[in-house]
Amino acid sequence: MKTYIQETVNPDLPGIILLSHGPLAVSLVDTAKMVFGESENLAAFSFEEGDDADQYRMKVAETLKRFPVGSVVMLDLFGGTPCNQMMRYIQETGKPLEIVAGMNLPMLVSTFLAREGMSGKMLSLDAASNGKEGVLRVDVEGFLSADDDDDIE
Repeated sequence: MKTYIQETVNPDLPGIILLSHGPLAVSLVDTAKMVFGESENLAAFSFEEGDDADQYRMKVAETLKRFPVGSVVMLDLFGGTPCNQMMRYIQETGKPLEIVAGMNLPMLVSTFLAREGMSGKMLSLDAASNGKEGVLRVDVEGFLSADDDDDIE
């Protein structure tokens, strides 16, 4: 299991916990650090082939206990092992979590920026909305046509 976990926790800032199959979660943290630098209350857990699902859940649970109420868990895929382990955690503890599936870089960036002003359900709703809005089709044909017109003049 590859992980990224900070030792210190800011009790006034909602945490962001990324969970994925393979290296996506840790890689997204690495990418976010290129954009924002180091950030507080950020953790990532990449579930690797051969990892034990129960150990994965317990490791994530340790971080959940350290992060403030209102933190958000982001998953790569709804219904996969990381998601199922969080559902099992909820069943075992009775503690609700804010979970957003389908994580991507636009979602993570918006959550970094929004979490100083919101937490919990509002933060997870904002993350989901910005994750969807960050997926675009780039109109390359229109771009190329515009360049061709410029060359003609």
